[in-house]
Amino acid sequence: MIIRKTFRYRLKPKQKQKQMFFNFAGACRWVYNFGLASQKANYEIFEKNLTCFDLNNLLPLLKREEETLWLKDVHSQILQQSLKDLHQAFEHFFRRVRKKENPGYPKFKKKGTGDSFRYPQGVLLDSNQVFLPKIGWVKFKKSREIEGKIKQTTVIREAKHWYVCFSCELELEDPKPLINESTVLGIDMGLSRFATLAKGADNYIEEIENPRFLKNSLKKLRILSRNLSKKTMRSSNWRKAKARLQVFQAKLKNCRKDYAHKLSTRLVKNHDIVGVESLSIQSLLQESTSLLSRSLADAAWRRFLNFLQYKLKYTGKVFVEASRWFPSTQLCSLCDNRQKMDLTERIYHCKCGNVMGRDENAAINIKNIAIKEYKAAGMTA
Repeated sequence: MIIRKTFRYRLKPKQKQKQMFFNFAGACRWVYNFGLASQKANYEIFEKNLTCFDLNNLLPLLKREEETLWLKDVHSQILQQSLKDLHQAFEHFFRRVRKKENPGYPKFKKKGTGDSFRYPQGVLLDSNQVFLPKIGWVKFKKSREIEGKIKQTTVIREAKHWYVCFSCELELEDPKPLINESTVLGIDMGLSRFATLAKGADNYIEEIENPRFLKNSLKKLRILSRNLSKKTMRSSNWRKAKARLQVFQAKLKNCRKDYAHKLSTRLVKNHDIVGVESLSIQSLLQESTSLLSRSLADAAWRRFLNFLQYKLKYTGKVFVEASRWFPSTQLCSLCDNRQKMDLTERIYHCKCGNVMGRDENAAINIKNIAIKEYKAAGMTA
């Protein structure tokens, strides 16, 4: 089994190298925006799209023009990778158009947002140093060993720090797991509690509290945002206030990511079959009120479920996602009787005498459907 795994480390560049990072990221942004503008102009005149090959052929011409001679100082392949990203953005745009989804036409990149550049090759490693073409050797904090063959290297800025990400290809032996049905787990996601778990044959219930990282930090976030809004745009104080806000936002993001990693790892270690509910996070965010949308975004359900899915896959365990239309909250977990419930009802009352919490009942139903789907897949294999 061949997998892709990313190893990320914080860089420790010198001041001159840091300035080169900004220059390279700015050049990639400029080339991306130039390619997007050329694509739009070409379609308006000729009603035809430029290919990635056509856009790459424009780069040598740009390097000969006096106004854009500075592009020669930037590694040629990272500029090509920027145009490749633009081509991929249009591929996704046309795919969504064909599927009659919200197409989301590619947008121009803004300065200071998502600064990054990518090398497809030419990167070398030596202990805790990485050689980046046209930049040189840069030290980084090596927190773990790099495994596999490096396929791509991305340098990205997050708040005040720069990071290097090695996308590596690893070849692993196909896992030969011993699936134990007694270690099945059903997960019902929520907001009052992050998740409600139903474990094993005895349906042991565990409640995972919602950390609410954003809600607990909202007061400080408002202060930082207010301070930024009072500063004169592009002034020195404005840049300092913006940097403080970016650092705080990066900390919130890392807290959510760390929480999702630790929780998903714990669940994968102790369970062989995990059932979850299928959630359309985007639809929930669009249809909810602003306060509810903020709570949904703060919970970061999709990140947790993605972590859970790939960790189960790599260990040879089973991930079952129940259908979006499966009525997990309406079915009785004892007699399968179905009855409608309002969102305000938190206790499930069934005519068979079953009385339990709404989330606990849903978690048990998700666990039961996970077992059924696992057995059905086993019989058809």
